[in-house]
Amino acid sequence: MQIDIKGKINEKKLAYSNTLLPLFEAIINSIQAIEEDSSTKPGIIEIDIIRSQQKDLVFDEQETLPEIIDFSVRDNGIGFTEANYDSFNYAHSTYKKGGKGIGRFSWLRAFSRAEIESRFRENDKWNLRKFSFEPTKRGIEKHSLEEVNSTNERYTTVKLNGLKEEYRKWCNSKSEDIALKIIEHAFIYFLSNDCPRILLNDLGKTIVVNDLFQLFTNGQVTTRTLDIRTRKFKLSIVKLYSNKVDNKIHYCANNREVLFDKISMDIPELDNFLTDENGKSFSIGIFVEGEFLDANVNDERTAINFNKGEIEFPDQINQDELRKSITDLLSQEFERQISELSETRIVKVREFVAQHPRYRQLLKYKTDRLKKIPSTLSEEKMEIEVFKIQQELELDVKKETKTVIKFIESEEDLNEFDEKHRELYAKIIEVGNAKLSEYVIHRKLVIDLFDKLLKREAPEKAVHSLIFPLKTLSDEIGFEDHNLWMLDEKLSYHKYLASDKSFKQNTQVDSNSKDRPDILVFNKPFAFSNDEKPYESIVLVEFKRPMRNDYTDVENPITQINKYAREIIEGEAKDKNKREFDFRPNTPIYSYIVCDLTKKLKAFAKDAGYKQLPSGDGFFFFNDNYNMYVEIMSFDKVLKDSKERNRVLFEKLNLT
Repeated sequence: MQIDIKGKINEKKLAYSNTLLPLFEAIINSIQAIEEDSSTKPGIIEIDIIRSQQKDLVFDEQETLPEIIDFSVRDNGIGFTEANYDSFNYAHSTYKKGGKGIGRFSWLRAFSRAEIESRFRENDKWNLRKFSFEPTKRGIEKHSLEEVNSTNERYTTVKLNGLKEEYRKWCNSKSEDIALKIIEHAFIYFLSNDCPRILLNDLGKTIVVNDLFQLFTNGQVTTRTLDIRTRKFKLSIVKLYSNKVDNKIHYCANNREVLFDKISMDIPELDNFLTDENGKSFSIGIFVEGEFLDANVNDERTAINFNKGEIEFPDQINQDELRKSITDLLSQEFERQISELSETRIVKVREFVAQHPRYRQLLKYKTDRLKKIPSTLSEEKMEIEVFKIQQELELDVKKETKTVIKFIESEEDLNEFDEKHRELYAKIIEVGNAKLSEYVIHRKLVIDLFDKLLKREAPEKAVHSLIFPLKTLSDEIGFEDHNLWMLDEKLSYHKYLASDKSFKQNTQVDSNSKDRPDILVFNKPFAFSNDEKPYESIVLVEFKRPMRNDYTDVENPITQINKYAREIIEGEAKDKNKREFDFRPNTPIYSYIVCDLTKKLKAFAKDAGYKQLPSGDGFFFFNDNYNMYVEIMSFDKVLKDSKERNRVLFEKLNLT
């Protein structure tokens, strides 16, 4: 049976995250070639990075490095003997122990071609073999084999040429990063005393990857065994002294990394560095080996076939189970460091909650979830994560409450509920109180700000914006984004509101008038009106600048309010779909003029027949012509009434 190499290459795409896999496969092939008994010792592997517009320049970290286009891997292993060349020709060769025989196909999934040149000794003769591996039907092209003069040097060079355009931006650019990736992939080999010396050449500099391995691990590698069901695993736990947080579990098959998990999935504290007894920062790397992983790795070595079904078999293991067993062991190994990180994390969360008391109950009911919030988050991102947990708690309480209440049918059941579910009852109260606390604190801050604006004789717009944002409609802002409760609690539950919008811009009234009421409110329709008509009432609010006393007759706020009411009544009222409906003559209009009771303003009120409020800090009048009740409210009255309505709540939270 023959295999179409081009078809084999095209049947699968190499994931962009595996862009360096072709290089890793070439390096592993070199290591295995050096391991063969008849190869040269000591083993040396030399890797050249070839970049576009290659220059012998030293690039600063700030400069953009030229793109990597080729890799060259040269080793002094046994070479492409007849047996090795024959093995290369078989798509699924089992010539090498643990080999899949298809790793080289990854070369052509990311690169245009591979060029191989090998000088080796066989049957007491020196030979030179050359060929290219290309995405053609045969795969092997331009093959040649010739006997050469005697020499003591053997080598094999694999040149991976023409990294495809779509993979270039996914390829690690810095040589040190590539060296670290090589260490991760071939970590098991680096643990061996017989590991070949691996050199990485780039832009005139050479990195000895083995030395980098020793530098970053500091020789601190601990070996542990792990038994799960009938399977045994070997764990190599290493402290990585690098400048990057890289706490990972690396799952290895046939001595090479296949995939990894972040340890922070189970130990959220390990999204950061740990500190050793000398105060040095390090990350943790765990390299896992085992027959189960070797047997279940896919042909491309890009995935491991863990059990994913609901049915459990004694000898089958799922990835979550293996990871959790490893992280449980890690929690014991690094208990002190994790505990310190956990304390740092929870302190940061507590500081945040202290400023946002609506989340206080999370410290009691969702501590574990709070501990999973990364300690490196900004305050804005912290609030997003805490809010998500708050939503989870509220949903939990709702579900739990519905489940329990479903079975309450009598007073006796209710008494039994009170006895059995005190904890749930307390949780309901706490969750509700926390949200209420936040809202009460918001009200206190608004009232204090309102007080400051009055003392500073702030402009009308500042006062208006604090009550309701300028030039907006109620559909454009949320319930908590306005403070209409300062004027009247009922105003918070309106049907439609326009702030600083002309009648011409108002969708509820057909009018060409450019007059702009500060606030125009259409309250909810009558309950008995099935077609949402007519409105129950209409509210007008007019603000005036604090301490203003320079009113002209044209600027008389009483005259303005009457004009607004007339415009509404005489205009053609429309619903939200712009269909006309009759404006009932008896629809009440409530108007508020919010201002300071200056001498001029009082004169306007008395001339219009307004009566003084019993408290003395305002006037009222009922205009029969417009079925309109008008109240002139002083800023002091608004402030005093707001404080009084919320006084009990402020006292409960010690905000007075």
